[in-house]
Amino acid sequence: MNAFLTYDSPSATTGILFSLKGLGLAFLVYFPLYLVRGMGAGDVKLMAAVGAIVGWVLWLWILFFTAILGGITAVIVVLSKGRVHRTLQNLWMILVSLRYGQAPYATNPELDVSSDQGVRLPHGVIIAVGAIGFLVAKVIWP
Repeated sequence: MNAFLTYDSPSATTGILFSLKGLGLAFLVYFPLYLVRGMGAGDVKLMAAVGAIVGWVLWLWILFFTAILGGITAVIVVLSKGRVHRTLQNLWMILVSLRYGQAPYATNPELDVSSDQGVRLPHGVIIAVGAIGFLVAKVIWP
């Protein structure tokens, strides 16, 4: 008999389902952002990997931390570059485009994540800092 299997642990199926739920939720949230070119494929894969590691419940907390950190970073970058008015115009254009079922980048190339015209954030770094920050906070305040 294999010594590993005699340990009283969750079954492999339970672990796989745990990971698939986290991966699936992350993919469902981030893939549409990739489709409208608001996020790179690497960001989608990174968040899916984080979801697979921590599961869907903790992934939601990491998403929250990442969103807050990303929002703060975005405000700092927009203010420092003096692009508040242009950013608000772009946000309005995104909302209008999505309302009519159009991709925002089709009418404004500045809204394509691969364009050099717009202001970009290193979202992978923000994901990493948000995930690590959450996990450290979880250890400190269980």
